[in-house]
Amino acid sequence: MPTLLGQEAAELLGVAVTSAGGRLITARPQQIHWRPGRALTVVYHARVAWADRRATQERLVASTGARIPRGALVLERGADRVGIWTLTTDPLLPGLGVALNAKRARGLLDVLGVPPGAVQARLRAYRPGRRGVVEVVGGRSPLFIKVVPPAEVAPLQARHALLSAHLPVPRSHGWSEEHGLVVLEAMPGRTLREVLSLKGQRLPDPALIAGMLDRIPTPGDGRRSPNTLSSAAGYAGLVGRLLPDLKTRLTELVAGLGDGADAGPLVPVHGDLHDAQLMVRNGAITGLLDVDTAGLGHRVDDWAQVLGHLATRMDAATGSTRTRIQEYGKQVLATAEAQVDRADLRRRVAAVVLGLATGPFRVQTPSWPRDTELRVALAERWWQSAESTRSDGAMRMLSPDS
Repeated sequence: MPTLLGQEAAELLGVAVTSAGGRLITARPQQIHWRPGRALTVVYHARVAWADRRATQERLVASTGARIPRGALVLERGADRVGIWTLTTDPLLPGLGVALNAKRARGLLDVLGVPPGAVQARLRAYRPGRRGVVEVVGGRSPLFIKVVPPAEVAPLQARHALLSAHLPVPRSHGWSEEHGLVVLEAMPGRTLREVLSLKGQRLPDPALIAGMLDRIPTPGDGRRSPNTLSSAAGYAGLVGRLLPDLKTRLTELVAGLGDGADAGPLVPVHGDLHDAQLMVRNGAITGLLDVDTAGLGHRVDDWAQVLGHLATRMDAATGSTRTRIQEYGKQVLATAEAQVDRADLRRRVAAVVLGLATGPFRVQTPSWPRDTELRVALAERWWQSAESTRSDGAMRMLSPDS
């Protein structure tokens, strides 16, 4: 991992920028995706000077491991091979170069029959080699272009077509198999995450979430969605490599969580449901986002994702926002526990929180060691709650003072 951090990284990036005719001024890690023993990918926020005296902000990506994508600039440093590319030249996401170029994006929208007008493009999310989301504004209403590897775009288009017929899922305006992108409508309202931070805004009754989950149709391709417990060991391994002093606690936690093999029948699920995936307005749910992971799974996992994100957010919140999240969390928890096994739910919430414990390091928050340990402690409290038969213990798990 040191090759892509510190001075070594700056030297490698400098060579790559020089080969493109520029000079690297600064480079700061912005995202780190590490799979110990397999691959490390780092996204940098860089400032580059050019021969014409311009200075631009760039996102540079460097990756090591056995699967450096074809098309990346490959440099060698000792025994390490490093692949380097820019945001708009991601070898696995060719659509990003289209979506982030206003002229090319406008041309694409013209071909798809979207109403004309000048557009501006803004990156909203990026996972190297996996996906990107670009917001396009300037027409009659905002649009979002979701970019995935071209081989994955047809199933994504089909998933949106299926789900939007039953749920408030963004409808597709069209898609390009060549570029690996789908153009999606914007949904009204704000995310539940935003609304939880705003006083006086009505929140949706959790029964509405339950009803929405009941309306998810069965996927035609039989796709399986992730099992939260099956990922726990991997997340614990990563956290243990980052903070070795936590290894004993993490080993005990993973052993206590189990594998969730007896979670009941498979049903249609969202697969990654949380407060940033739900659009709300005036107490109603107006949108369900990011249906990439929708498929067959266990309903308890959808509830665990919602609760795990709420618990983690509340653990870091203060004042009225913290109280508001906690009170809403009580309602969500009561609704979930009326539908699924309480102990199984809490174990899975613990697994979700453990996964979120990798977040502070991934986005390089200055206090990531402390923030990571706090999330591990929160996961432990949810697990301990699962071992208790006390009905009032659940809500205390949404309180860091417990």
